[in-house]
Formats: sequence, C-alpha cells, structure tokens
Amino acid sequence: MIVAFLFLGSVANADWPFARGGAESTGATDVSLPDEPQVVWTYEAGETSLEATPVVADGMAYFGDFDGTMHAVRVADGSLVWKRVASENGYTSPAAVDGEALYVPDMNGVVACLATADGAERWSFDAESEMYGGPLVHKLASGESLVLVPTEAGTLHVLDAATGKEKWSFTIDAPLRCTPTVVGGNALLAGCDGKLHTLDLQTGNETGACDIGDPTGNTAAVVGSVAFFGTEAGAFLAVDAADPAKPVVKWTYRDQRSRQGIRTAAAVTKDAVVYVNQSKVVFALHPDSGDMLWNWRTRSGVDASPLLLGDGKALVATSRGQAMLLHPVKGDPVWEEDFGGAFIASPAAADGVVLMPNTDGRLYALGGKKE
Repeated sequence: MIVAFLFLGSVANADWPFARGGAESTGATDVSLPDEPQVVWTYEAGETSLEATPVVADGMAYFGDFDGTMHAVRVADGSLVWKRVASENGYTSPAAVDGEALYVPDMNGVVACLATADGAERWSFDAESEMYGGPLVHKLASGESLVLVPTEAGTLHVLDAATGKEKWSFTIDAPLRCTPTVVGGNALLAGCDGKLHTLDLQTGNETGACDIGDPTGNTAAVVGSVAFFGTEAGAFLAVDAADPAKPVVKWTYRDQRSRQGIRTAAAVTKDAVVYVNQSKVVFALHPDSGDMLWNWRTRSGVDASPLLLGDGKALVATSRGQAMLLHPVKGDPVWEEDFGGAFIASPAAADGVVLMPNTDGRLYALGGKKE
C-alpha cells in the first residue's frame, strides 16, 4: 500500500512543539538570523544545567533543568511566567506540548502531563526505563490524541493523551533513543537494532522495517516520504518510506576520512540535509542524491543537533559553548561566538528568535539587532 506523505517544509515561526520542531522532525525553521545575530534576552534558571531542548507554543517556551524544575517563559522577552519543581530526578530530554498540555519525561523514565497554564500535574506514567528521545503527540482521525514515548529499554509506549493510560506498546531487542517521527499516520523509529521500523499508529501494528546496517539512536528527519539519519558506524542514509510496508534505502553517504559515528539528528529542507559526526565535521548533502554540497570542521565536539534557518544558514553549537552560523552555499562561518559552558541540548526556533539552552543554567535567545 502506498501512503501519501505530507511535508509542510520548515516549522512555522510561532511553534516548536516537539524536540525537532514538527512531527516530521526536520530541525528546520523559517526563522532567519542576520549575519551578526544578537542575544536579545537571557533567562537564568539558577545554579543548574539546561540540557533539554525547549518546546514552544502560543508564545511560551517550556523546558526542564537538571535539578527537576520546569520553567515556562515568554518567548518575546524571556520573562518567567511559572516554574515548578516537578521531579526529583531532573530533566535532560525535551518535552512535547499540545494545546493546554505539556508532556515531560524525567531522567528516570516518568512522563508527567502538566498544565501549560501553571505546571499543575494532571497525570503521570512510569515507563520504568531511561529516556533519551523526547515524546511526540499524534492525533488520530477519530480525534483521540496519542503520546508516543520511546525508552532505553527498547519499548515505545503509546499513551492516551487525556488520561496517561497505555493504549499499546511496541518493543525491539535494543534501545530506542530517538524521538519518533510521524508522517502519513505512521511512526518511523530508527533503532539500535540496526533497523528503521514503520508503525501504523491507528492499529499499533508494525507495517515494515528496513535494514540500515548498523545501530542508531538518531531521530529520523523527513522530507516528503524520505527519512534522513545517521548510524554509529558513520553512514548517513536516505530511506524512502513511501510504502511503509517496504521502506528502502535510497542512498548512503560515508565520509571516507573517518568512520566516526553520527549521534545527533540531521536538519533537512528540500535544498540541503545537514548533520555532524563525532569527528567534529559538519556535512551538507543534497537530499535527492546524497552528493556533497560542503563540509566544515569545528574546533570542538558537537552534542547538539544542528538547526537549518529560513535563509539556508546552518546554526551549529558545540560542547565547549561555541555557536556558529555556516554559510548556506560555502559552509564556512559567517559568525561565531563563545558563550562558555556547553551546548548539549539542541536549539529551538520560534517567534523570530532561536533558543539555545546552556549547561551554565542560561537560556539564550538569538535574534536581530533591536531597534
């Protein structure tokens, strides 16, 4: 059965509801930054570390800190609306936001549903396993919403969004470290078992699987029907899942100089797919062919996934606190700044700014120069 996939391009300016933006996990936005961006505001969470990507809806950014406090701040100016000690275990994985509900996984595998208005808990679910990928919300044709929760134990728990009760689950014999990607009513899961799995979210049945050769913890970024992600062996793949029963590898790219693994998600538009490997090299490939567009080596390691901006520039942040904007055609930096600390969480973008959490306990908002 051939399923039509809908791709809406980069995420609209006003929303970043999941770890990599929308349900297609593209890591791309129509927010643009000038060649000399400014820090338009800074929010200080205190003596803690920010290691979870913010999610954004209706002008509000939500993120947890390493010590178990959830923060809700206005994207316009970084002012605090509420904060709540919501867990004893701390937060390193991104949340998901849908309407008036915020779905937050802590480090010990408890997912809590909090009210976006004030952080009050509505329900919680114990997955009994660590989580590295964030949850994702999917609405069925019936109007019922599901929360998809991947775990280190290899189980995808699928919860009723209203009650937190488990509807069904899917398990592989290896960890699931990705955020699920949802396209055309199917979830795509790249697993540490060396397969890309496709699941029918209406029935909970696995519709197909594709052998990708090596383990991966990458979240798949999807344009059209094609999923883009890398593996622990350094291969970067484009897998066509137009037929979810028979996903097939469209092309594979390998850096001949290094077989270092790829541990962060790619960012993709119709014009370019950008990813970083453990050799500190940023690659830009053509999404149709896999041909090299450019590459650039950073001075330090990269643990945060890149962001593709509306003007084609790539934002890359390093584990030594450097941030850079890379030219969309040449790949060399047009801007670099040393913030200190470390960028472990991936950036988010909404309402004209880019949000960058740092292990120094600060959330930085990058934008254009204020008039």
